[in-house]
Amino acid sequence: MMNMHNSNDAEETLQSHSIHDEWVDNYRTPDNEKFYNMAFDFIRDSFAQIEGDTVLDAGCGSCAKSKNLVDRGYKVVGTDLSDSALELARKGLIGTRYDSEIELKCENLTELSFENESFSKAVCWGVLMHIPEVDKAISELSRIVKKGGMLAISEGNMNSIQTRALRFLKKLLGRERAVVNIVNAGIENWEETEDGRLMTRQANIEWLIKEFQKHGMELQSRRAGQFSEMYWVVPTTILKKSIHLLNKIWFKYIKLPGPAFGNILIFRKKV
Repeated sequence: MMNMHNSNDAEETLQSHSIHDEWVDNYRTPDNEKFYNMAFDFIRDSFAQIEGDTVLDAGCGSCAKSKNLVDRGYKVVGTDLSDSALELARKGLIGTRYDSEIELKCENLTELSFENESFSKAVCWGVLMHIPEVDKAISELSRIVKKGGMLAISEGNMNSIQTRALRFLKKLLGRERAVVNIVNAGIENWEETEDGRLMTRQANIEWLIKEFQKHGMELQSRRAGQFSEMYWVVPTTILKKSIHLLNKIWFKYIKLPGPAFGNILIFRKKV
């Protein structure tokens, strides 16, 4: 693991407004929303929803995922480390039907304030990848889920075709700008941005599963999310559309998580 100084660096960078604005621009597109609708239908079905259940959205960011959960009949407690993200989320809720269904709190995922077994359901989508002390976050997520409760995780897969291809090309072309650390949890990329050092990890999914199992979380299913997220890098609309079409086909019909960049994991806590 990185030392505490670097952990603090990562947390400070995540406070930036521009980081969250960029993520909204890159990921909250109409084409991407079609995927999120399919993915959150899968999560709802995996959770075996009880109408009106409260879900923890851990690392809620701009609240887009929280809204997806409300659309499926849940109430939501959304937490985020970043005041900037929560400010963006609150602005987006004002005057909408979501405002009364989503409660927002500033929380550090490595040290949550909630009591043990506070939630029967939790979602943590694309968040662990930015936490250096990921083992602490896994412990906390597991702690706050009730016995028999459910947890949905989405992370990038270090063994995906996308990750392997990009690593090869960066080495071949000498274009690696980040400091790369290979740790038990996966491949960490520390990149200098205008807002500070940002850490992004492609996860060792097998390690992730075993780490959750240490805390009583049993894997119920593992399936592909998006096959590739290169749609926000490629230059033309037709290439972007092609990647989104591949993602839709892979998610709906092929489902194999091994080659896919996005992996969705559903856990149940032992009774």
